Amino acid sequence: MQETWSDHVDQLLDEREREQHRVDLERAMVVVTNRRVLAFTPDEDGPNYRSADRPNVTRVSVETNSALGRLLWASLFLFLGLSLLMISTTVDLAGFADDYAGTTGDPTGIVDAALEALATILTVFDLSILVGGGLLLVLAVLSFAGYVRSRWQRLALRVSGDDDILLPVTDADLEAGRAVALEEAIHPNTSPADGDAGGDSPTDGLSTDDPSTAGIDESG
Repeated sequence: MQETWSDHVDQLLDEREREQHRVDLERAMVVVTNRRVLAFTPDEDGPNYRSADRPNVTRVSVETNSALGRLLWASLFLFLGLSLLMISTTVDLAGFADDYAGTTGDPTGIVDAALEALATILTVFDLSILVGGGLLLVLAVLSFAGYVRSRWQRLALRVSGDDDILLPVTDADLEAGRAVALEEAIHPNTSPADGDAGGDSPTDGLSTDDPSTAGIDESG
């Protein structure tokens, strides 16, 4: 099995940087060090790896996106399809012409022939409405299936001053609480016991007055 950079995180760390937490998602991996957040997505489009200074990662949120246009089209096709089927089953257009055929008293038979031809045309039209309604219902089902397939979730790491880091996330990840665990891992450690041996802490090299650390939600 080919190894990836996520198997050699130590080679990406700075001299005084150490791994503190690792969160394995089904399709991504995130490593939190005492300085940075490293995200690995080798199987996704875009960069295989991104990192951000830990104080700049202000929030972790779950986003759900979908192609709402497909749902709108599905609703429209469903409405039109049901309307056409209702018309075809409740209105007998050909029957109107049949009711008058043979009752006109025209000795030449021209009017009756015309009415019979009209009845044939209306019968074809009735069938067209029925088929059209059925096709629209099929399109409604296909559009709705496309909408369901288009729904996807992602884990967004909000990065102050840079592009957000977007990670694929599954329902299993969320049910296992991995998003919550990641957010808690990124937040500043509040206990001295959480710091690194040798005196390093997640805020080594940062002034306590550094404005980049202001406003970070520490509630988890």
